[in-house]
Amino acid sequence: MKVLLVDDHPEVRLSLAGFIESLGHHTSHAGSGAEALAAARSQRPDLVISDLRMPGMSGIDLLQALEDLDNPPPFALMTAFGDAETAIQALRLGAVDYLRKPIDVRELHRVIERVAEENPTLHQPTPPVGQQPSSEQADGLVIGGPAMARVVAFADRLHAAPDLPCLIEAETGCGKELISRRIHHGGRPAATPFVALNCAAIAPGLFEAELFGYAAGSFTGALAGGNQGKLTLAAGGTLLLDEIADLPLDQQAKLLRVLEERTWYPVGSNQLQRLKARVVCACNSDLLERVRTGRFREDLYYRLKVGHLRIPPLRERRDEIMPLARSLLARIRKTRGAGPQRFSSDAERLLTAQPWPGNVRQLRHLLEQACLLADGAVIDAPALADLLPGAAPSATPTAASTALPLPPAVLLLPDGNFDLDAWTRAVVAAALTRNDGSPVRTAAYLGLTRKVLYTLRKRYGLLAGTEPG
Repeated sequence: MKVLLVDDHPEVRLSLAGFIESLGHHTSHAGSGAEALAAARSQRPDLVISDLRMPGMSGIDLLQALEDLDNPPPFALMTAFGDAETAIQALRLGAVDYLRKPIDVRELHRVIERVAEENPTLHQPTPPVGQQPSSEQADGLVIGGPAMARVVAFADRLHAAPDLPCLIEAETGCGKELISRRIHHGGRPAATPFVALNCAAIAPGLFEAELFGYAAGSFTGALAGGNQGKLTLAAGGTLLLDEIADLPLDQQAKLLRVLEERTWYPVGSNQLQRLKARVVCACNSDLLERVRTGRFREDLYYRLKVGHLRIPPLRERRDEIMPLARSLLARIRKTRGAGPQRFSSDAERLLTAQPWPGNVRQLRHLLEQACLLADGAVIDAPALADLLPGAAPSATPTAASTALPLPPAVLLLPDGNFDLDAWTRAVVAAALTRNDGSPVRTAAYLGLTRKVLYTLRKRYGLLAGTEPG
């Protein structure tokens, strides 16, 4: 079905288009009533969704003008003003429905489905996998249902407010960086810089120099010509402060001052700098709980919460698991040039039932493994069960099969003291070897965050230039 979106705000059209296209429909855009009327005459859309109040021709005027066409398309009106009389007038003039802003995507979905049901010629058979209308955006985001559509729509709104600091809270693997990039570019190509700084990976004493930059000779070891900080490098674009929960309290106060006053001084310099970058913060822990326990400043938390965005974990949006899985499968197949094309119905049920503690990242890693091991065009449930911890096994279990690689009954523990540190070091080293030294794959394999893995590697001398502590 072809849907024409009419609104004088581009960010509204883009956010709605992302959701509608995730349902398998095509969209076109118009920024005014006159532009929409010309598009309706040339493109013959199957549905027009228009804002009420626009410069020049209003939504009601557009509805009346469309009625003069030989075969006027179904029309839905949307407005932020909740004017009951306007709603009644639109329905009397032939509108199929009336949507209030901010748009509830469930209501939007209902309107689209009703129009499709009332026009059977709009139903088309679902094309084969690989040719299906993709819910994947140009930035890699996949909108598989209402929950993610709301997240992306709000990210697009935040894009339109560059002076507003943002806070993204989500579990590991939910796609915080993808959403922060969406806030950065708003769904359109962007040539402005996007700079990321992981607060957990920087020593507390170096954070200020990394963020604000420093003048020449400001401290021992400083570069001769000084150094620009991340705030300067991100000028005109976006600075992502990832793992903001790990920012030391004294640095939190300095970040708050920058956000409030929009100025700062580089370390060792008296030259005032002005903030010209959008600041997006992200974390995978409950910041409010850290505020309650005194580990995060309350004033900074509420400053960031103005632009607060939470990405629901995958277990809270089970209707999106299969759209995500199909999109990831198509992406893997495209990268490799071959591989499975679809899932069996049992495999789909198995995937949908999983808790996915690692969220989208865990799902992607699982599918990469499944594609590597698959022989045919279909990924079935037994193949996935072999790769899923706790899933029903694909074969009859043996006496030795258990959740542990070594069953407790056959673990031979020494009579004396057991060196757990040595055992842990050996396990981490073996996992690194198994995953070709990749910290990302090793952390996923061990069920750890990258931060915890980094700590273990440093403790046990598994980082270049470190010795066991």
